[in-house]
Amino acid sequence: MDTPTRNEEAITAAFDPDSPTSGIQEAIDALGERGGCVRIPAGEWRLRRSVILRSKVSLVGDGPATTLTINPPKALRLARDARKGSRSVHVRGRSPFVPGDGVGLSDRLRQWWDGTHTTVTSVDGPIVGLSEPLTRGLTMKEGARIVGVFPGITAVRSQDLRICDLMLRGSRDPEGPWWQDFTYSAVHLVHCFSVRVLNVTVWDWPADGISVQGGWDAQIAHCHVRFCRGHGFHPGTALQRSVWSHNIAIGNGGDGLYFCGHVRDSVCSDSVFTGNALSGIGGVGHGQDRHNVISNNVCSENGRGGINAWDGIEHVITGNMLRSNSREKPGAYPALRLHNVQRFLVQGNRCAEDQNPPTQTRGIVESGDSDWNLVSGNLCAGMAEPTTMVGHNSRAEGNLA
Repeated sequence: MDTPTRNEEAITAAFDPDSPTSGIQEAIDALGERGGCVRIPAGEWRLRRSVILRSKVSLVGDGPATTLTINPPKALRLARDARKGSRSVHVRGRSPFVPGDGVGLSDRLRQWWDGTHTTVTSVDGPIVGLSEPLTRGLTMKEGARIVGVFPGITAVRSQDLRICDLMLRGSRDPEGPWWQDFTYSAVHLVHCFSVRVLNVTVWDWPADGISVQGGWDAQIAHCHVRFCRGHGFHPGTALQRSVWSHNIAIGNGGDGLYFCGHVRDSVCSDSVFTGNALSGIGGVGHGQDRHNVISNNVCSENGRGGINAWDGIEHVITGNMLRSNSREKPGAYPALRLHNVQRFLVQGNRCAEDQNPPTQTRGIVESGDSDWNLVSGNLCAGMAEPTTMVGHNSRAEGNLA
């Protein structure tokens, strides 16, 4: 267990069934301006809205015995268009929400960062009151909706945060209109710095597991994300100087770990990404990512590739085991894809297949406008198409097929 530092105020959360966070938010709010540590004892803590951290606050449980759970997500279409700035919406049908519930509002054109995260303040027939004004207007034509989904633990523009030794658990219900929206991740940190997320387990969340968007100096380690609807882990949106290590992502609906845009000077290492619907590690280089290192990971039995890189510059991919991927469509996805990338160092990776019949038949494949890449010392024995290079200035040297 992560212990409080000397002179750090420590409060033990008192379970309150009438609180939207079972008493956790009240304990955080009781800390002084200097911050401190909130301990969450073993037990099930039901969340009806997000736990919101602020600077210099630690949230520490008793391991997986401390479980933060949510109800199965509910969604309603809006009965009228909603204008930007509105603090209420009209819904179709009987509202399942009560005051204090966390909700999200979006449509097909205005979602992710353009959606609204807020809390229900009142329910009067078809009219649902909101604590925050809509950040964007929503239209019925584009499927405007209100959903009972929210981040489990979140923080915005905060520093010196710790989230340690606890579990967040969703529900294994049918896919809804929210599952691709990373802003509903179980842990969702936005423009924060000096962050540690350690020994956190996430199961069955209706979006991504652990998402760190923007900020810098983040460490996510010894975490286990399983059966989430979105990606397992999600470093994104201009995150710098982060380390993602000794993690496990199994059976998630997206990539095991997904690099989003403008991620720089970050490391993904010593982790296992198995049985995810898309790639083990995806999005490498996409959206002007630069100078990231991917090393010593196992990417096995994923639906698409082991590692999927495209549109990027100057990354290092070394020492990874890429085994028995392309489960979605045998032969379609290589162990390691390099598409429209430049100045990558790809070295010492093992592309392996031990299934009969095989699904991963292609090893390291360079394509598109890729060039100036060095692919060396990789072992692709057993692949029908071990190594494919297209760049005039790229080099494939010392690889064994």
